[in-house]
Amino acid sequence: MAAQASTAETTRDRILSEAERLFRHFGYLKTTVADIADACGMSPANVYRYFGSKAEINEAICARIIAKLQAGLREIASGRGAASERLTLFIEHLSAHTRNTLINDRKVHDMVVVAMEQQWDVIEPHLRFIDEMVAEIIASGIASGEFRAQDPELAARRVVGAIIVCSHPVVVAQFGSNPRTPSASDMAAFVLTALRA
Repeated sequence: MAAQASTAETTRDRILSEAERLFRHFGYLKTTVADIADACGMSPANVYRYFGSKAEINEAICARIIAKLQAGLREIASGRGAASERLTLFIEHLSAHTRNTLINDRKVHDMVVVAMEQQWDVIEPHLRFIDEMVAEIIASGIASGEFRAQDPELAARRVVGAIIVCSHPVVVAQFGSNPRTPSASDMAAFVLTALRA
């Protein structure tokens, strides 16, 4: 029984890996289940044994991409150092990920934009994760006396709202190259001033 589950998980991972490779090359809209099946050396019907629809594959790939980003953000949030340093690194990492995806992996960026616009199931938990990690950093800064006393959850929502300009895929795509758009470092300095005031 355990061997069957392991084999099923291995097959599922292989399908996702091939789908992600094809999405990065052709785009998720142009990649069909038949393309994915062909790349895996199986029939489309076999792909559907593991995923109920192409939309389910899309979401699973989006979840994989988000999980990689979250791992880096979690490491920063729970790391050593002053809260102000961790918050700055967190904002810069989130912004760099968005910009790198836009510049170096446009087809994945396009999928993430659609996921956000259509509110795929993986998006809301990710947004909550961002709020929670920022609140965790702020709470540690309050506890250490680095930030003034305040509601860390409310402060986190305000920080996340402020950094949209350098972290939201749609906003970065539209305004990221505008010289008037503040950088992630600029926004980090801005929110740190607000948290200390």
